[in-house]
Amino acid sequence: TKPTPAEPLPSFDEVDVSAEERERIAQAARHLFGFEALLPGQLETIAYILRGEDVLTILPTGGGKSLCYQLPALMDERGTTLVISPLIALMKDQVDSLPASLRAQATTINSSLEGDELHRRLEQASRGLYRLVYAAPERLRQPTFLHAMRCAGLSRLVIDEAHCVSMWGHDFRPDYLSIGQARQALDSPP
Repeated sequence: TKPTPAEPLPSFDEVDVSAEERERIAQAARHLFGFEALLPGQLETIAYILRGEDVLTILPTGGGKSLCYQLPALMDERGTTLVISPLIALMKDQVDSLPASLRAQATTINSSLEGDELHRRLEQASRGLYRLVYAAPERLRQPTFLHAMRCAGLSRLVIDEAHCVSMWGHDFRPDYLSIGQARQALDSPP
């Protein structure tokens, strides 16, 4: 039998966002990031994320994809957003680009860290001290990392720079293939 084609994804114009959601998101963007307006697609994506729904958003370079997961993470009063990112430099750039007052709520956990610093960050992450944790897909194979993320209470799982997989295939980073399994081990966060 022939597989049934998937329904087309809705355009941003078709996403229902209530006036209350619009105001809450706009107010948080102003307060946390100093943004008076959002770029096309950000409001709708953030609304889906705040509802706890799974979402795939494709925006152009400079379209503000990072804000789509950073803002909900920083709006949360508890819980951690785990961001899977392919390169240490990208992780560092994401944390450094946050407003200075918010940087302490984010960290990177990667191979550039020495043993004591790595242990300290994992311990702090497990206590829920970070709203954003950036890590490479290889971390998802490490039981101590998965344990720390489970203890942190994941609010969501983000795959940043996912186009790297579609451009270069799974050979680019084979560990992208294990994200689904790791997600299940982390209690299937949206």
